[in-house]
Amino acid sequence: MQFAKVVGHDEVKARLINSAKEGRISHAQLFLGPEGAGNLAMAIAYAQYLFCENKTTDDSCGSCSSCIKIEKLIHPDLTFSYPVTSRDKIKEPRSIDFIAEWREAVLVNPYLSYQEWIEHLDVENKQGLIAVHEANDILNRLSLKSVEGGYKMVIIWLAETMNTSAANKLLKIIEEPPDHTIFLMVAEDYEQIIPTIASRTQLIKINRLSENELIPALVKMHGVEHQAARHMAHRANGNYNEALKLIRNDETDADLNQWFLLWMRACYSGNVNQIVDFTNAFAAESREKQKGYLHHSLNVARECLLINYGDRSMIHFEGKELDDLGRFAPFVHLENAEDFIAKLSEAAYHIERNANSKLLFTDLSLNIQGILHKKN
Repeated sequence: MQFAKVVGHDEVKARLINSAKEGRISHAQLFLGPEGAGNLAMAIAYAQYLFCENKTTDDSCGSCSSCIKIEKLIHPDLTFSYPVTSRDKIKEPRSIDFIAEWREAVLVNPYLSYQEWIEHLDVENKQGLIAVHEANDILNRLSLKSVEGGYKMVIIWLAETMNTSAANKLLKIIEEPPDHTIFLMVAEDYEQIIPTIASRTQLIKINRLSENELIPALVKMHGVEHQAARHMAHRANGNYNEALKLIRNDETDADLNQWFLLWMRACYSGNVNQIVDFTNAFAAESREKQKGYLHHSLNVARECLLINYGDRSMIHFEGKELDDLGRFAPFVHLENAEDFIAKLSEAAYHIERNANSKLLFTDLSLNIQGILHKKN
């Protein structure tokens, strides 16, 4: 993947290229930024630039043997590590066990989310992580000589999913790697990364994309009309992956908003039968879909506060969706917003830790009933 195919972040690209030209290549780097900002895409483009045999002043050539192999994710000296989980007869899963699925997913969309990756693996409600047997496999890979006589590189995607045992196993080699060995870690949540790992990396901050970066990418790369691209970029809130979903019209914000408003109506009225129906439907979804519903609910809470008290130019909804949310917004105000957001955040936290989704969602719905009835 060339830098030219990574959306935006021209300053970051220039810094990475200059550091390579000047020979200031840190052996452990952390590409940190929110989902959809392009962390993984940037790390792959950087790896391709370092491996490229005919670098230009501002990018890899894209046509040499190394570039072609990395474009296909098959370069023998570049390996990937990513969260996986047990499936079929694989009891101690390693990234290499899922390399075909990884190549397929990343070649289609290098901006993919953790949720999309887990759904692509088809592992139901299991949580993916980077465990100690994966760390052992990384050590084994790095113990071999470079096939093509240059760098040996590992890209670790979502380094925050690495558990303590894996981190301890890799700590020494990350701190004192063999010559020409480079770790490129990609993460979205710095606080969740094992501190001993994070402290040994050079931070490369990948910020949320601006609308001015998203709009031309949607027009040029996907043939979206400028006005539609402007609307999508506004809705995507700096998340290129979210913009791609809007193009594909997978599960739109309109669908999620409708679900949210119907759920809120059931909670406010205390309609037990409707709450039970919502609970059963929620429990039937995958763990990642459940988290997605709750995270969308948190986004709606933010929009409601903006409608009531903030700058309306920052609101990401328009038209009928904005009208519908505008009617609900008065129920989220300064007296209850903190409790409302706290309960949704707490529920998302417990879903990530495999809480019983039926009990959790029922309890959440009953708590929200009381919160919505709190007077402003």
